Amino acid sequence: MLYLTTFFDKNYLSRGLVLYNSLKEFTSDFELYILCLDDFTEDYFTKNKANFQEVKTLQLSDIEEGDVALAFAKSNRSKIEYYFTLSPCLPLYLFRKYNLPHICSLDADILFLNSPEPLFDKLNDFSIVITPHKFSKEILHLSRYGTYNVSFQIFKNNEIGLSCLQKWKEECIEFCGDEFDEVNDRFADQKYLDNWLALYPNEVYVLKDNVSGLAPWNLNNYKIEKRENHYFSNNEQMIFYHFHHFKIFNEKWASNGFDEYKAKHQKGIDNLYLDYWNKIDTFNNQLAIVKEDSTRYKTSDKLLPKLLKEKVVYKRKNNQLEHRSFAYIPKFILKKIIKMYA
Repeated sequence: MLYLTTFFDKNYLSRGLVLYNSLKEFTSDFELYILCLDDFTEDYFTKNKANFQEVKTLQLSDIEEGDVALAFAKSNRSKIEYYFTLSPCLPLYLFRKYNLPHICSLDADILFLNSPEPLFDKLNDFSIVITPHKFSKEILHLSRYGTYNVSFQIFKNNEIGLSCLQKWKEECIEFCGDEFDEVNDRFADQKYLDNWLALYPNEVYVLKDNVSGLAPWNLNNYKIEKRENHYFSNNEQMIFYHFHHFKIFNEKWASNGFDEYKAKHQKGIDNLYLDYWNKIDTFNNQLAIVKEDSTRYKTSDKLLPKLLKEKVVYKRKNNQLEHRSFAYIPKFILKKIIKMYA
């Protein structure tokens, strides 16, 4: 049995459902604990409980009840910073509430492409599994924000796992800012992970493989191919991909974050994004969700400023993805156009 947890609101519900379906496809025995960040999401799973036998839902009030430190943190930071703060709090709560043997906390915008069981098997020899950014050489400077990405991590319910989560929680309660704290070398919830190998020697396994933790910031390290409906990275079948910064603007246009991370386009990656986009659309159409609001990034309601700010975007046409780049437009002209249409 695999035990996993994630959290999201209605704007990420379709992605959460895609995540669930991908788990269902590749994992025969699992439980997924979903922290619902709004009533819409909680009501959806309550009304459709029969269709989600592996899902157990909880609400923010469950996590917050009786936790004075967390309540104080909620009052002194932004919403996204508070969500970062929940990263250690949620798995720690589940350990104490349900006494699970292990827990994997993961982002809702992850898609499994193969069974994650080999990653959980690392708990036979380690207490903690973490995901490195594996930055491509073009953006190595971003490592100042953290060697590891808080998108997929597994903790064993033992002294090491609990101690790590408790310390991480205390650190996040103190500071979980969305801007780099240069004086104290801190950033959000992820910079703290840089210390774990030293704090817990021989207890932390780092996913340095070719098949897990792939994301826009490391795509240039891999050759991605689609073969008979399976995805391969450097000739190994991928386990999961993290669709960070994938924003759907309408039925034709979406961003992928490739400009920010200097990621080069590949046909295999285009196929992967198209598959994911189509899966999301299936649920968005059922849920009647036509607008995706970002908690972290505030953008104009108008399409043109959104596209220009992203610089590199996808256009979906005849169930194919085309690339569109606005990077050739001088910055001062971009700013004027964006200001004009915002």
